[in-house]
This record gives sequence, structure tokens and C-alpha cells, in this order.
Amino acid sequence: MPAFSGPGADPTRGFTDMQWYMYHQRNVAFFAAFTSVSLDESQLLERVRRFAELTPQLATGYRGANPGAPLADDVLRRLIQVERVETLDGFPERWVDDGARVFDDPSLPLFRIRFADRGTQDANGRVGFVIVQVSHALVEGADSALLTRSQSAAHPLTRSATRTAPLTRAAAVGLGAILAGLHLLAGNFYSPHPGPFRYAARTVPRSSITQMARGLRVRQRALLFALVMETLCGAASSGARRSLTSTYSVIDEGGGASRDSFMRMRMRFARFTSASGFAEFARRVDDDIVAAETKESGFNDEMNAQGIAMHRRLQRLLPFAYSPRLFTFMPYDIVIGLIPPHRLGGGLTAMLEEPVFAGAALEGANACVIVPGRRLVTFNYYVQEALLTRLSRFDALLAEPILSSGVHPEAATSAPQGTPATH
Repeated sequence: MPAFSGPGADPTRGFTDMQWYMYHQRNVAFFAAFTSVSLDESQLLERVRRFAELTPQLATGYRGANPGAPLADDVLRRLIQVERVETLDGFPERWVDDGARVFDDPSLPLFRIRFADRGTQDANGRVGFVIVQVSHALVEGADSALLTRSQSAAHPLTRSATRTAPLTRAAAVGLGAILAGLHLLAGNFYSPHPGPFRYAARTVPRSSITQMARGLRVRQRALLFALVMETLCGAASSGARRSLTSTYSVIDEGGGASRDSFMRMRMRFARFTSASGFAEFARRVDDDIVAAETKESGFNDEMNAQGIAMHRRLQRLLPFAYSPRLFTFMPYDIVIGLIPPHRLGGGLTAMLEEPVFAGAALEGANACVIVPGRRLVTFNYYVQEALLTRLSRFDALLAEPILSSGVHPEAATSAPQGTPATH
């Protein structure tokens, strides 16, 4: 943990409870893409200045910020790193890491930007590679989607007018406190997913996902989730466990007096049933998502919010009990994020090319963030290093179409309806 000193030095002072928790997780969101042009430091500074203007919350927690004023150029220059490279082979894996540099200097805002400059186009028309790494406490997937369109990703801090029923809230407070206590005990003594963790990406034509979903007669979201779970957990393979525990993200403003006023992202929890064969598993995933979300009443959101609020209070009383290990305790088999479509456009992203890579580096959880673009979809895995060999399952699934349904891929022209944008 970086040391903060002086009045007002705690970067989490103005954070909501969820932001506070994600900051202490050292949860780092990233956005990355290849560029079609070379950028020197001054050109990159111009774009970083625009990025900071569109995302004013990036100054939150920065002790040198003047309220309402943009970040100064001399500060932004310290956040930029330009490197000359001979080849862009091996990107994005070469540069996507745990993002620890975001926290290494408490005198700076909680984001960093790196640019790899090849100088000239390679055989694929790529000249450079840019990556933005930000504390996930300040941004979420919906922000990334807005920024790809060069639109504002500012977060108004407003409370929902909806209020939870008194008895429901009382039950959520009680159960949230119990869960926080159990988490405190388990998280300090047990790591379900010990590291080290590594990043790996896969890129798939969006048309392939559309065709595959139509052939299997499932929604695209179910197919995407099924691909991730079969890849990492073998949920459609012989000998698979009966079910998998998962948490996945959705966009939901939600209500309730204690809901987070900054994050639009909400986590949903589901148990997915394994199957013999990928086609059957994808259909079960579709059914399981419908069942889980039909039962969702908002109580889980309220309970989780209360649990995190309890952790924040306990941390003030028992700071010695809140180790980094506790914050990375994730008891689920898999974490999945499907974020809104990323469509490059506008001055901020004019020099970028598909595919777009985005996700989060969070130690302690085997996770995949799925990013739809105009033409391509990227799967961004951040998992235990020992699981990387399992990505061969993903390659095998996408190497040839699923034909067991009897629908030829070329006959599929549109995706099933009802595919939501989440996270």
C-alpha cells in the first residue's frame, strides 16, 4: 500500500463504499488498442488532456487537484510513457499486467498511459500500441464504451429516489454484516485462487458469434458466457463438475438508500449447470441466466452494499485485519464481464484500430471481460497462470462452426433478440 500523509491525503476520502473497496482491491481497469499513426509525447499529451476532460473523476483522490479545475499539463506529462519498439508482435499480452504502476506514486492521479511506437506500419498496418490503466474505482466498462465514441464519461453523484422497504433493508443490513464477518475470517486465511495471474486475449469476428448463437438458438450473451466457462472450467466436457458458481456484471442504476451512487455496474450471482456437449451447455446457460435474473428482486444488491459498508467501518476499527489478501478473496469459480459495444469514433480515438482490448486486472479471481466492437469481439482473460493452457479449448471451439444444430453458419444472418449490453 502506498503511504499517504498530511491532511486530506487519503485518496479514498471522497469515494463511495464500492469505490473504496475496489481501490483497496488494487483492481485496475485497462483499455488498449493498436494505432494507425505514430504519436510523439506532445501529440499523446493532447489526447490525454482530452481524455481527462471527458473523465473528470480521474482527479478524484489526487491531493494536488484544484476542485473543478482540469489536471495541469505538467501532471499529465508525468503519467505518460512513450517507448520505441522494433515489433508489435506479442501485444497486447506484452503490456497488460497487474497495473501496479497506477498506485506507485501517491502524488499523482490514479491512472497511467503508455505508448509503444514502432515508427512505421507493419504488415498489418499497425504503427503503435496504446494502453490506458486506471484504478477501477474511477471508471467502469460503460465509461470505456463512451470514451471510444469520444463522449463524456463523467459520473454525476446522485442518489436514486427509490428507497428499499424498511423490513427488506433491515434484513439486508443484518445479513450484510454477517457476510462481512465471514468474509473477514475466510479472506485472511484462505485463497481460493492463488496466483500468479496473467493476461491473455482472443479476438473473434463478431459475425462468427452472431452465426454461432443463431445456430445454437441461444442469445449471444449466453453463448459468450458459455465460451468462457467451457474454456476455463470445462463445463461442457466429460467429467465436469455438476455446476459452477459465477458472478457477472450488468448495468443497473437500481434503487435503495444504500446503493452505490457512483458505479452503475451491479454484480449478479448465478450457478450454471454443466452439460455433456457445448451446444447443450450453451442452452442451459441461457436458461440459468433467465432463472437467476427473474428471481432478482434487488435484495442481493442491498445486502452486498451493506456488507461493503460494514467492511469500511470495520477497517477503521481493525486496520490490521484488512490485508491485501482479504480484498482479493473471491470464492466464485469464475467472474465474467460483458461490457457495452466499443465503437471507435471522434477525435479522441480517431487514430485507433479494432480490435479493442479492455478489462480488469484483479488478483484472486479467474475472470474474462468480453468487449464487442463493430467487427470484432475480444475476450480478455486475466487468470491464474496455470489456466492459460486451457485457452486451447477456446481456440478449438472457434476453429470450426458448431453444426450439430443442423443450421449452416452461412444461413445465419442475424442474432437472437434480447442480447443486453452489460457492465
